[in-house]
Amino acid sequence: MPLSCLVRLITQILCFALFLGIASCASVSHQSMPEEGSTELGLLKKKCTICHGLPHPKRHTASEWDNLLIMMTERMNEKNISYTSVEMTQIKSYLQRNAR
Repeated sequence: MPLSCLVRLITQILCFALFLGIASCASVSHQSMPEEGSTELGLLKKKCTICHGLPHPKRHTASEWDNLLIMMTERMNEKNISYTSVEMTQIKSYLQRNAR
């Protein structure tokens, strides 16, 4: 196979993979979330979507959420996003209850 055909094939594969990645990220907002209507989910939507899209709890395990929440609280502090310890406890509880 000539090099130009191989480059074209690889480019097409990478473009398709990128499309799938973007499509899967966009579809997260349309997935049903566990405990729809709960206070904890409302808080997650309110606080976590300030900087990024709404993460589905099944995206990570409970222990992964623990580590991510530590990093996210640091980021929230850097960006002067207010939250209380009670709010973070509620968010953590929701994510851990519904983790994969």
